[in-house]
Amino acid sequence: AGGSDEESTSATPPQAAPPQAKGGEPPVPAWATPNAGSTSKGKGKKDSGREMSKDDGPPVIPAVVESPSASGIEPVQSKKQMNARMDDISRREYAVKQREEYVKELESRLKEGGIEIKPKNWPRCKPILYHDIGAEIPVPNQPVCKAGYYCWMLTVSGYIVNFLAVAIQFFMGLGTLACFFFAALATVIGVFCSWWTVYSSLYACLQTRGSTYSYGKYFFHKTIAIGWAIWVIISPPIGSSDCFVAGFFVMIDQFSAKGAKGTTGGILSIINIVIWGLALFLSLYEMIWVFAIWKKGGGLEDLQTQQQNASTAAMVFQNDTVSSTAKRLFGGAPRDSGIKL
Repeated sequence: AGGSDEESTSATPPQAAPPQAKGGEPPVPAWATPNAGSTSKGKGKKDSGREMSKDDGPPVIPAVVESPSASGIEPVQSKKQMNARMDDISRREYAVKQREEYVKELESRLKEGGIEIKPKNWPRCKPILYHDIGAEIPVPNQPVCKAGYYCWMLTVSGYIVNFLAVAIQFFMGLGTLACFFFAALATVIGVFCSWWTVYSSLYACLQTRGSTYSYGKYFFHKTIAIGWAIWVIISPPIGSSDCFVAGFFVMIDQFSAKGAKGTTGGILSIINIVIWGLALFLSLYEMIWVFAIWKKGGGLEDLQTQQQNASTAAMVFQNDTVSSTAKRLFGGAPRDSGIKL
C-alpha cells in the first residue's frame, strides 16, 4: 500500500471484491457457486447443453434416421406376404380344379349308366333349373311350347299388375287389409303354380308321343288357369274380400268413388283387365293347339304325315290374322302342321 508507482504498475491489477453475503455471512467463492441450471437434474443438463451449443460448440446437426421402408425391412415383409397370398391362391385354384375333374368324372359315369345331368340355365340372372325348348322339345312341337312360355310370362305379368293395383287402392284408402293380404297370397301361389303345374305339364307332354296321362294332366291344370283368368277379369262381388282381384266390378266401384283416387284405381283395374284378357286369349289358343296335337298322336312322324285327323269347335281362331301372328311370335301355327281349325 505504501509502495512506489513502479511496484504498483508491475503488480497484478486489483480485483473486485467479492460481494458481501446478506446478513453478515462469509462470501461464497466463485468456483463453489453452482450453475443456474444445476439445481434440477434434467433441466440443468438440457440448459447447459443448449448454452454450450450456442456459445462454444459447433452447430448441432440433427441425425437423419432412415425409415423402415428406406432400410429395406418393409419391402421384405410385403414380398413375403405377397408370396404367401400367391401360394394360397395357387392352392385354391388347385382345389377347384380337382373338384371340377371329380364332377366331370361323376358325370361321365352317370352318362355311361344312362343318367344325364343337365346344367342349370334358367333364369339367366340366377339359374335354378334346366330349360331348353330347342334341345328337349321336338321341332314340330316347339312353336306351341314357345306359345305356352309366352303365355306363362304374360300370366306372371298379370299377377304382378293385379297385386300392384290392389296395393295402390289399399294405400289410397279404397281397399281393405284383407284384399291386400289375399292379393299378395294369390300372387305368390299363382306365380309358383303357373310354372310348376301349367307350363311344366305342357313342357312334359310335348316331349311325349301323345301320352294320354301327360296331356290329361296339362288339360286339367290349364282349365283351372283359364277359369282363374276369367275370375280375375270379372272379379264377382262375392264375400268381404272380393276386391283382391282388380277386375270389372272392382273397376266400377273405383270409378264410383270419384275423385283422383277413384280414377286412378279404375285405370289400374282397366290395365289389369286388359293384361288378363290377353292371357286368357293366348291360353285358349294354346289349349286348342295342344288338343289338336294330342288328337293326332303327338309324335314327330304323325305331325308330318297325318293331316286330316284334327278338328276343333273354336272357329273364332280360324283366320289368317291369328295364324300369321302366331308365326311371327312362336315360329309356327297350327296350320303349318296340317291342323285345320
